[in-house]
Order: sequence, then structure tokens, then C-alpha cells
Amino acid sequence: MYKAGILIISNRKELSIKYKKLIENLNQVAIISQNLSDAISVIQNQEIEFIIISDTIKEKLSDFIKKIRILTYNTRPIIIAVSKSNDLEDKLETLEAGADDFWGVEITKTEFQMRFKAHLRRYIESSLNPLTRVIDKNITIKAIKKSIFEKRECSYLLIKIRGINLYRKTHGEIAFEKVLQTLSAIINSMLAQEDFIGHIKDSEFILITNTSQAEKIASFLAFAFDNILNKFYSDDEFENNFTIQSDETKQETKESLMRLNIAVAEKNQSESDYREILNNLNELIELCKNSLSSTYVIDRIKLRGEVKKREKKNKVLILEPDEALSLLLKNVCELEGIKTEVTFNKKEFEKIYKIFRPDVVIIDWGNKEKENHLDIAKKISKDNIKIIFSSSYLNKKEILKAGADLYMPKPYEINDIVKWIKKFLS
Repeated sequence: MYKAGILIISNRKELSIKYKKLIENLNQVAIISQNLSDAISVIQNQEIEFIIISDTIKEKLSDFIKKIRILTYNTRPIIIAVSKSNDLEDKLETLEAGADDFWGVEITKTEFQMRFKAHLRRYIESSLNPLTRVIDKNITIKAIKKSIFEKRECSYLLIKIRGINLYRKTHGEIAFEKVLQTLSAIINSMLAQEDFIGHIKDSEFILITNTSQAEKIASFLAFAFDNILNKFYSDDEFENNFTIQSDETKQETKESLMRLNIAVAEKNQSESDYREILNNLNELIELCKNSLSSTYVIDRIKLRGEVKKREKKNKVLILEPDEALSLLLKNVCELEGIKTEVTFNKKEFEKIYKIFRPDVVIIDWGNKEKENHLDIAKKISKDNIKIIFSSSYLNKKEILKAGADLYMPKPYEINDIVKWIKKFLS
């Protein structure tokens, strides 16, 4: 549930406390102010979305509301006037001054709460993503800001569908929308009353929940997403665990299926800006990007420490029987600053591979009549390196199933293959 910023302005202490208790019974939090200067301070320092103003203040109610409306021009909070006057002219003047609603001071406790809930519901509904019916980015940021200053412990979950943009491109808008709607329904089914879920991007979510439940939720979401994945792909794609992408040059790339990546970070008292929290979550979620299935990673405050930066990927090993082509590739790669080794046969390849430990491997198909090199791809594909396979034969599906990440039909342009090498290294 989203907790809005609510400010009560009244000179009568007992009336302010009464309204505050009624609001807190709705699981919301209200702040009391007695004059304009105090109210301005609260509005400037906190995310105030509702202002309830009683006519017990010293100034005329309509004049006071005009001042508040000018001061809150950018944030545009909902202003509710409460007055003992039943005069129609007073009501019209107050509404004309900028109030969104006018309540009589004799309003019952139940009506007060129901009217407030109606305004809160309309405020939230106007901020929902029309596709997922989840709160949009602006309110999500406000929710993170509020959580920073709350006393309760909490954890933040950044939930991201890796590969969703490629899926949208290949399977269309309707299929893309179904994925997001399904995921948002699964997330909502897990929420407790005090939890918050909102978008931080169109296809990314932020969940704020109790720290004791965070890992359980992350684990379930990863499990649930993998178990519904077959609904979004053809039987062939799901069985192979990849899709094939083509371009106008007949190059074929193997792309992983969608998977859910989740970063979980406990609330840190030293963080005072929502951007710190988002930066931490975005850095953390990158640890999941190479996983072929849905997964999550947790950053616990007590376990933090310095981690050495990973060495930059910059090694290419080429297995190409055509000596002229292999040496040309080697020279071009080295001109680009890429460390390159070349071999012309399988036996030598295995020796160099163990010593050189490449980041990208380029393999020629081999001899169609005798021995091809598919077994090499199958063997080294488990080492988390990128494999480019080149061939004069149209056996791309067999090549990609063997573990290759890119199929390059021969003859190919040297610049094209170098472009892919640099992309895989980065």
C-alpha cells in the first residue's frame, strides 16, 4: 500500500489530533501544522500530496488556500477544506480559491474516512500504468524517499525482465504486453498490506517490503517466472532454450530466452538519497545478467566489502584452416588492440585454449565430409565465453544448438566479424 504525504493545518489541537487518528486508522501517516510558515517548511521538505485545512486558522480560509496553491504550484497536492460554515457562498469561494473538496466540520468519522479514501483512490488510480495497473515512476520515487525516513526496516527489490525488449521486437506488442501483465499479477499476489510495488521503468519494478520476507519473495518470483516461460514461446524455442535472430547478411545470432533478474538490497541508514538506492540496485542486478535462468542476488549490509574489478575481456582465439583468412583476422584484431591467437587444427586448439583462456572463440565449421568442429563448441560453451561459428553450409540451427552464439555464413566481411568480436568483448 502506498502511504501518501498528508498535512493537517489547524489551530485547534483537539481537532488536528482527531483528524490525524482517523487517517492513521487507514494505515496512513499525517503531519500537523498550525500556521502557514510551519506548513511551508513541511511542504518544502517532504512529499506532501494531501493538505487538509481547517477554518480554525487565523486567516480567511479562501485566502489561505490561494497562498498554499501558489506555493505548491509544481507539486499540485489535493487540498481539502474543512469549515463550520454551511453558507453556499463560502463553499463556492473556497473551491474557487483552489480547494478540491469542501467538508462541513460536523462530518462523521466514517464519512471523513470514506471521503478521504475516495480521494486517495482517485489519486493512485490516476498514476497507474494503463497496461500493468501498477503505480508509475513518479510515485515510486516518492515511495522510496518516504521509506528512507521511516523507522521500520525494509528491503528494496529491483525486478527486471532480461531480454524483454528483444522479445517485444520478435514476438510483437501483444505478446510483450501479456508478459508484463502476467508478471505484475504474480508480484501483486505476493504483497502484504504494508508492501509497495511500482514501476521505475516501463518494464522494471521496484518492490519495498519487510526485510524478513525479501529473499522469500525474490526466490518465488524467479521460480514462478521460469515456470510460466513456456507460455510465451513456441515449443521449439522453449525446448532449445534460445531464439534465433537474423539480419540482412544472413548472420544468425543465438539469443537467450527471457529471464527474471532481481536485486535485493537492505535499507542502509547511510543512504539519504533515493538515487543512491537505485544506483546500488542497478549495479547489483548486473551480477545476474549472465545467468541463463531467472535468479536473484542479495546485498546484505553486514556482508559488504571491497571487490576487485574484473579484468577487461580482450582475448580472441581463432580456429580457421584457411591460413590466409586466419592471419588476416589476427592482424585486423590486433590493430584494434585485441590479443589474438590463431590455430589451424583441433589438437593444437585444445592446447592453446587451456593456456590462453580466451574471451571469444571463432571456429570454422571444418570439413563436411570428414570431421566438423561442433564437438568443440559443445565442450567450451559451458565456460561462459562467446562462440562465433563460420560456415559455408546452411546448418545454422545445428551450430547454434551446439553452443555457438553467432552464425556467420561464408564468405563474410572482415569488418562484420570484428564488429561482433568487439560487441561480445564489451
